[in-house]
Amino acid sequence: MTRVEAGVEVDAAPEAVWRVLLAFDDYPDWNPLIRRVDGRAEADRRLRVLLTQRGLPPTVIAPTVTRVEPARELAWRSAAPVPGSFDATHRFLLEPLDDGTRTRFTQVETFGGVAGALVPGPLRDRLRAGFETMNEALRERAESTIPVADARE
Repeated sequence: MTRVEAGVEVDAAPEAVWRVLLAFDDYPDWNPLIRRVDGRAEADRRLRVLLTQRGLPPTVIAPTVTRVEPARELAWRSAAPVPGSFDATHRFLLEPLDDGTRTRFTQVETFGGVAGALVPGPLRDRLRAGFETMNEALRERAESTIPVADARE
């Protein structure tokens, strides 16, 4: 298995970060990696996701949501038509920090199947860079949308 991971600390509670993550209609306004998500974040639902990765052509994937744990985790899985040949699981993880006033937000992509181990290093590096760019944009968005009352507490 091949794994790509990138995280960021956010000065906002996990619930605030979760709201930003699940507001798919707002993605074109702030998300440089995932430009559009059509569908609902519900287990076993299929989504339509437009990815724009620097150095790669825009790509549409149709993953199936595998896990929704509010303010903790959203995960989806894509697979090649030939079972066991290639699959990718993407996880968005939210870990509460400082008694839940801050969040560690992490994206993890795990590639499996026969071709999963063949994902080249330069592609893994591009993916990590894309995750980092999105993570930073999510951090800025979540921190700028904290209600004033929450920011004072």
